[in-house]
Amino acid sequence: MNLYAKLIISLSLFSGVAAGLLSLTFGITKPLIERRDREDRQNALKKVFFLQNEGGDFKLRPRELADGVTLLFEPEKTDQPLYYAVAGEGGGYNSSVPVTLMVGFTGPGGEAGKLLQGYAPPEKLPPAGAKGRYLVGFSVVNSEETPGLGEKIKDSRPPYTWKQFFFGDLPPASPDTSTPFQRQFRGRTAESLQLKKNGGDLDAVTAATITTRGVLAAIRDAEEKLEATLSGSKQ
Repeated sequence: MNLYAKLIISLSLFSGVAAGLLSLTFGITKPLIERRDREDRQNALKKVFFLQNEGGDFKLRPRELADGVTLLFEPEKTDQPLYYAVAGEGGGYNSSVPVTLMVGFTGPGGEAGKLLQGYAPPEKLPPAGAKGRYLVGFSVVNSEETPGLGEKIKDSRPPYTWKQFFFGDLPPASPDTSTPFQRQFRGRTAESLQLKKNGGDLDAVTAATITTRGVLAAIRDAEEKLEATLSGSKQ
């Protein structure tokens, strides 16, 4: 057997072993990755719809309508969905990794103003009787923006004040851990979102305008996905 034949056989054996190890590794890690993805989505839902999470578990009954589009029902009812949860992406400062959000919208199951009570302040609630897709809020599923600047879109308030932390006999803090930047989107429609520098009334994250625009783009992307999904379904 000449040298070339030996090299070919050795390379074939090495490739076969490597492929087997990769297949084994994939088989082991795939369920872990899928479980982590489910947990990330569940946590994202809890952050957006925090009023439904008072018992520790996500109480709304989710049903996936399409990839990244989830309908949310009351557990004891089977009528129209109360809310929608949609994954949306937008380009931020880091062009290689999009800003990915879980965006909550009101559904056709009730008046938008009533569905938004506890989420948006009274002055931001839609007019009485209004129905449609208004923003409940959003949470950041993934982003790799500049630390200390663009990554502030992930910021959240601590679950307890310092007094509650040191004196545990005080009542728990509000389940809403969002920041002023995140809260300003609630009660709005996706098409109404504009930054102040563009003639709107939304504040950008300080020194991170590009990332903020990525957030707006992700919300609009989520709304477009929802519209496309509902146009092809009975819901």
